[in-house]
Amino acid sequence: MGEVIALIRLMPGSVLSDEEMDKIESSVKELIKKPVRLGKVEIKNVAFGLRGLDVTVAVPDSEGGIDPVVDVLSTIEKVESVEVVDVGRI
Repeated sequence: MGEVIALIRLMPGSVLSDEEMDKIESSVKELIKKPVRLGKVEIKNVAFGLRGLDVTVAVPDSEGGIDPVVDVLSTIEKVESVEVVDVGRI
């Protein structure tokens, strides 16, 4: 069995402070549990002070894909949208 690698973008509903973005990043690290492997977590500037969080995860094929991960990340406070930007297999 292989793994599915996904880049997932989390977007807040408004401009957030550095502390609030760090809190979202910490929540991501707490919520991602085995067998899902967390890769890079990076804060990205989008426009006019609005920032998003790019999260890279690796999920075994047998775990049902990326949807359960997206559902968990959608529960984070102050995150308005969660979008799968890119998916690949290894």
